[in-house]
Amino acid sequence: MHTATPCPGSCNAAWRRAETVREETGTEHTLTPAWGRPVQCNACTERARLQLAEIPELLAAVQLEAVYGTHSPSTATIGSRGSSDSPAWPGQAARLLVEVIVGGMEELETDVLVSRGIWISDSEPTREGITEGRRITDAARILGAHLDWMMQHHPAASEPHDHGNANPAAQIRGWHGAAQRFTKAHPQHDVRKLAPCPRCKGPYLAESRDLRLVGDRPYIECRDPDCQRILTSDEYDTYVKALAAAVTQVA
Repeated sequence: MHTATPCPGSCNAAWRRAETVREETGTEHTLTPAWGRPVQCNACTERARLQLAEIPELLAAVQLEAVYGTHSPSTATIGSRGSSDSPAWPGQAARLLVEVIVGGMEELETDVLVSRGIWISDSEPTREGITEGRRITDAARILGAHLDWMMQHHPAASEPHDHGNANPAAQIRGWHGAAQRFTKAHPQHDVRKLAPCPRCKGPYLAESRDLRLVGDRPYIECRDPDCQRILTSDEYDTYVKALAAAVTQVA
């Protein structure tokens, strides 16, 4: 039987500070903690679920900066960079950020699947030949499917949501925050919510900047350099209708 404990998430940051002051000085407080269900609370679980679902779209915007990169005086990445440590070429910071986040997602994915006995540690499936876009969507999908287990039963689930620890919610929060800060520093105004690419399944479909319009409507292209699938707007509309029909049928 599980005993509820105070949630280690940011929801209890003020309560933890007040508890520290009470222990050090004897000053009492009236704050009450948010309780875990049984380890992390429902609010932190749902926040992690939402942030994880948003990461593929955020990384798509970051990836556009890698492809069409420009130098920026304000570049947000995981880890700090000194003023003299600027990117060597436009888009380099974006590429490094994507690689760090994708690597972290896949590392957590492996950790979860091995811990749950789904993968054997010495026979993990290879990711060679899989496009980066597909790797991102696969990792987000798998982590999403195991999120409830990660939040309550992962060995690090009880660790406070501090930067650099192994708590899955803290890792997701860090990836999401870094990608969000980067896209604010490098806004991609032509990125809107499009369906996954029909070829690579990655989240990189966008209206083309370069190809001429067809019937006053733009081409839709995959911005993943390893895919570069091109669709007319009519082809995209047909694809989305078929995708929606398949989803409805499954539901």
